[in-house]
Formats: sequence, C-alpha cells, structure tokens
Amino acid sequence: MLGRQTLPVLLVLLVMIGTFVALALRNAESTLIVTPLGIPTQPSATPPENPLGALLSMGRSTALPTVAIPAVQPTVPLAAPAVVTLAPVSASDLIAGTPDIVAEGILPTPILPTPTLAEERAPATAIAVTQAPTNFQRPPLVPPLSRDPLGRDHYWLMRPIDSNAQNWVLSVYPYGSDGNDLSNPLRVHHGVDMPNPVGTVVRAAGSGTVIYSADGRLAQTDIFQNSPSYGNVIVIQHDFGYNGMFIWTLYAHLSSAFVRAGETVTAGQPIGQVGQTGRVTGPHLHFEVRLGRTEADNRYGSTYNPVLWMVPYVGTGVIAGAVRDASGRFINDADITIRNYATGQVQTTTTTYVFNNSGFDVNSDPVWQENFAVTDIPVGRYNVIVTIDGERIVRQVTVVEGTTAFVDFRPSPPATPTSGG
Repeated sequence: MLGRQTLPVLLVLLVMIGTFVALALRNAESTLIVTPLGIPTQPSATPPENPLGALLSMGRSTALPTVAIPAVQPTVPLAAPAVVTLAPVSASDLIAGTPDIVAEGILPTPILPTPTLAEERAPATAIAVTQAPTNFQRPPLVPPLSRDPLGRDHYWLMRPIDSNAQNWVLSVYPYGSDGNDLSNPLRVHHGVDMPNPVGTVVRAAGSGTVIYSADGRLAQTDIFQNSPSYGNVIVIQHDFGYNGMFIWTLYAHLSSAFVRAGETVTAGQPIGQVGQTGRVTGPHLHFEVRLGRTEADNRYGSTYNPVLWMVPYVGTGVIAGAVRDASGRFINDADITIRNYATGQVQTTTTTYVFNNSGFDVNSDPVWQENFAVTDIPVGRYNVIVTIDGERIVRQVTVVEGTTAFVDFRPSPPATPTSGG
C-alpha cells in the first residue's frame, strides 16, 4: 500500500503526461490544415531559366545583352524598274531617217522653184566641224533685244543650239566669206555654221509657221529650191516681221526633223537634229536669216547676216562695219583684225563679204549697211585694224553688252596740191 507522501507525486506526473499528450495532438492538427481537403496536390512546375533575372539577382551592371547594329539598314525590296534597251544608231541611220528615229515620215513641201545656183554646185572642202567643246559658253541674252538708243538693233532671234552644246559661230567661215584658204576658196557663205555631233537638238529661233520640212527618208538627197546642198532642211516663216518684210529662218544639213510643214512652233521648240546631209564634210547646223517683201522673196539671194539678228552672249556685243575704197565701194575679202585695247592681244580676225554682182549675192543689213560683222565680243574697248591700198587704218570702238558697235573705214583722201605763188 502506497504511503500518503507517494500519492501527490503520482498526481503531478499524470498531469504532466496529459499536458504533453494534448500538445502533441494540437501540433498534429495544424499540420493537416496546410493542404485543404478536396484540392488535389501536384508538384510545382520548374520555372524556366532566366539568364537576365539571374544576372539581375547577382547585381551585375550590364544587365541587357548588346546586339550589333548593321551598317546598312534593311529595306523593303522594290520591284526592279523596267530597263529600255535601245539598239545603237549609226550616223547613216540618222541620215536615212529610219522609223526608229522619227515616228512618222514628213513629206517635203517645196515652196517656189528657183534657178539652179552655180555657187551651190561648187565643191565644198573640209571644215573642222567635229571638235568637242573645250569649255562652257556664256548663256545667251534673252530675245527680243534692242538696246541701241536709236533703235537700230534687232536681236530678235534666240540661238538654235543650246549652250551645253556648241552654239558659237564658226569663225573660219563667217557669213559672206569664201573661207580662209585663198588657194581653194569655198562658195560664198549665205549663213553661219555651228559644228556639233549628229543628233544634237536644233530649236526654233523664233515663233512662226513651218513652211518647209524634209527628213530625208523619201530620197537619198533632198532637193530644196533646186539645190541638193542643203540636205534635210526646215524653213520657218516667223509671225513677226521687220519694217513690212517677212522674216524666215532656215536650218540645214539635219539628220531628222520633228515638225511638218504647216505646223506652228514656239521659240525654243525642238524641231530637228544636227546632221551631215547635203554637201558637207562634217556634221553641223547651217543657219540662215532671210528677209523679203513678199513670200516669193524667200530665196537664196535674200539672206542677211544672222549674227545681227541672233542674240549675243551675256557680257558681249557685236562689232560691225564697212570697209570701202576711195570711191565708197565695198572692198571684197579684206582682212580685219580686232585687238583688245587694254591688253594689246588679238581678240579675233575676220574678212569682209564677197560680192559677185549676181542675183545670189549676200546682203548688207537694211539699217547698218555693213560688209562685216563679228559677234560675241566681250564688252570693252577695241582697236579694229584694216589695210586699204597699203594704208593701215585703225579705228577704236567700245563694245556694250547686247548692242552693235559700228566702225567705218575709208582711205585718207589724197593731199590737195598747193599752187606756187
């Protein structure tokens, strides 16, 4: 039998054991509540590897990766443009005026026949007309232009060739000249020449109506006013006149024509292309100016010097003059030197007109009555020098932009003998 002192000890032990069991049961309950009943459990998916996140978590400063920038940005490809391939065209094709060059034929429409010209049948000699441009020309002045205080100038026509080609006048064969070769003279020149390659664009020098146009496809040689020398030719009758006279311009030796007879044209409109048809030895444009009281006056003997009608270059003018003998008659083929007064250097040389006293002579201007004229002389002072009957005569002139400076030459009158007293 247990004593009275053992009983309290046993009671304390039982209380401690009960308390322990209660705590254990409470811990077991809390563990079961983590996963609620009725919700299936499944293993969590492994998150994808994130290098950027790893770098950030590691505290690296270069968080973003670098990508090389292409030198050429990508572009959306476009459809390739259509390429037009033209077959090469020979000079003979241009002269023949094949349909590939000009869309449709242009029928020649002669105006009035004229007598066969003996001068036109003369053989032509070689002229240097194929040289390439060595520098740029100045731009021409704008027509119509008449700055002379007395109203004598009539620079009403533009240049028929563009400035990026060769629109200067060939100096070795000027209007009214028979060339610079005394041993083998050319026929007297009734126009001026502008040397250019075959195919260079030719433009109308003024507005008007085309009265003749031939492009060379109907025959090997076109006949204009009974002469084969012109080759393919276009003639324009302008819609302005001069002192009651018609004005015509003529464009010869063309390789093709863009206009028909009867069409109206404006100044600067393309009308054809430079060629070498007719009686020539190289490609160039032959350009004429004609005047007449009636339409029947449009003929070979009605030409006037184009440089007195066609605007000069900017910053230049024209020197024209008359060289006469003691009786006041024009002197043929006299040499003229134009020398810069300031530098003493020769600016250019030319010759006076050649008159054969026929119905086909060249003509002096209705106002100026000159027998020589030179265009595109830079503004300034010049000495114009000529020798008449062994006497050297010098005249000084001042060239003003866009005007004509005129000079007159005659030999000194003979000395009057004195009577003895």
